[in-house]
Amino acid sequence: MNSQRTVLYVPYNASAHGQWTLRRGSTLVGVYATRADAMRQALQMAGAIRSQKGVDVELRVEDESGVWATVDQAPAIDPS
Repeated sequence: MNSQRTVLYVPYNASAHGQWTLRRGSTLVGVYATRADAMRQALQMAGAIRSQKGVDVELRVEDESGVWATVDQAPAIDPS
């Protein structure tokens, strides 16, 4: 079985008044008022995508130095 791979990106935004974006590959998914909002949506989207059979998801977040890091994600199924 071939698995698909999706990468979600949350780029750093240095502007105090700027908005935080979430991208799926090169496609803009959404614009959020805060980093926390963008991360919350990214984690939620990653869980939903991972629940699809054969789809791997990587969540990449940029820090203020321009360095990208992979973020550990919660399980796809919430036990609550």
